Amino acid sequence: MTRSNLAGAAMLLLGGLALAPPAQAQDTPRILALVTTAETQVQGMAFVLLNAMRAQGATVEVMLCGPAADLARREPAAAAMPLRPMNATPAQMLAGMVSAGVRTEVCALYLPNAVIGPEALVEGVRPAQPPEMARRMIAPGTTVLPF
Repeated sequence: MTRSNLAGAAMLLLGGLALAPPAQAQDTPRILALVTTAETQVQGMAFVLLNAMRAQGATVEVMLCGPAADLARREPAAAAMPLRPMNATPAQMLAGMVSAGVRTEVCALYLPNAVIGPEALVEGVRPAQPPEMARRMIAPGTTVLPF
């Protein structure tokens, strides 16, 4: 191959690479948030960030466990003060996410240890199935965020 043919082949190769979209740009980010804290500001910040991620195109899922799972009860354990500047409680923020179609589950240990059944959960929230949750957590491209 002559020097000019090599240069031409290199240009074609580099031009083709420049036209190929990055692999990550084609994938929708997937976020699985594990919300466990009883701290209302942390709960609120989790939901604010998750909503911002959804607005930027990410697929968001939420699993609630421990004190945070109380947010998914039809009859809340305690009323929280609304957080500023949203003027909403974490339970209200969560309800908005559930209404928007965000897959939301409580951990498998929550219901039996709270001595309640799934009927105690708000509509749209269901108990997690550990094998399925584990599969989603380790799926390639999933980012797991603990709060």
